[in-house]
Amino acid sequence: MNITQAVNTLGADYINKVTDAMKQSATLNVPDGTDGDKTFDSVFNSVSGLLSSTNDYIQQAQQAEIDFALGNLTNTHELGVYQQQANIALEFTVAVRDKALEAYNQIMNMQI
Repeated sequence: MNITQAVNTLGADYINKVTDAMKQSATLNVPDGTDGDKTFDSVFNSVSGLLSSTNDYIQQAQQAEIDFALGNLTNTHELGVYQQQANIALEFTVAVRDKALEAYNQIMNMQI
């Protein structure tokens, strides 16, 4: 596995999850409040899945570092791929968080 392949796989996975969650929440109606709970649940589950995936990538990179230090992993390229995957996942998660906070702040600053 090379870095380009890892980045493309990671990016496509994250983008598909976010896109699916947004499409799902856009198709739900919010007339009586019950569907609003479904919308919140779908977005919450999507975000929770993204955080779980990011955590998995970080733990995988940490385990690769330990294996490399112990001599179980001798390929530095593979170690770099694991570290880069974790870094990209974390950067993407932070970017999603920043956009969500920006959207929240814009909604809160709207005048009714």
